[in-house]
Amino acid sequence: MWWSAIFDADGATSTALSVLALRALGYGNVSYLVPNRFEDGYGLSPEVVDQAHARGAQMIMTVDNGISSHAGVDRAHALGIPVLVTDHHLPGDSLPAAEAIINPNLRDCEFPSKSLAGVGVAFYLMLALRTFLRDKGWFEERGIAPPNLADLLDLVALGTVADVVPLDANNRILTWQGLSRIRAGKCRPGIKALLEIANRDPQKAGGKRSRLRTRPAP
Repeated sequence: MWWSAIFDADGATSTALSVLALRALGYGNVSYLVPNRFEDGYGLSPEVVDQAHARGAQMIMTVDNGISSHAGVDRAHALGIPVLVTDHHLPGDSLPAAEAIINPNLRDCEFPSKSLAGVGVAFYLMLALRTFLRDKGWFEERGIAPPNLADLLDLVALGTVADVVPLDANNRILTWQGLSRIRAGKCRPGIKALLEIANRDPQKAGGKRSRLRTRPAP
């Protein structure tokens, strides 16, 4: 499985969360690709699909993009590669012909939280996948415990705050829980490094100043 992201903080955290979650769920054959926007265009372009195909992709999943990637999805299908789109951007008048599209802003989506960042969409997808696998006996058959995906909330908080989405009730909870983990030092080494470079005290992480000074630049 190949993950196609975009270059900003939401795309980066969405990719990191998805890859880490899948590996924790027991699926190790996963790689990712963050396209060069100057050479490959935005989102899942045909050029990006060709790169994934050259590297042996058997399935492509987008994070934080793809809702308008008609040409990219068509190219993937021409190469025999199924596509799962996860995105939070508003859809256009028509949708790409992907095998599945997960976006809280689809017209028929009943999920109440419409302001999720891409990383929030990815987080809820991984939660749903964990429940599905647990119900199917996946973990029991392999003798592994279902992972605690709350360990990834530091990434959810960073991507959500950096993408400047509205802090509705759901985003506020996700962000608060993630920031609490960062303050407690229970976060990725990369986030710790960002805070150190920005000369920020992890125990004081949070708020607008932390967003502006700590988020990675696109």
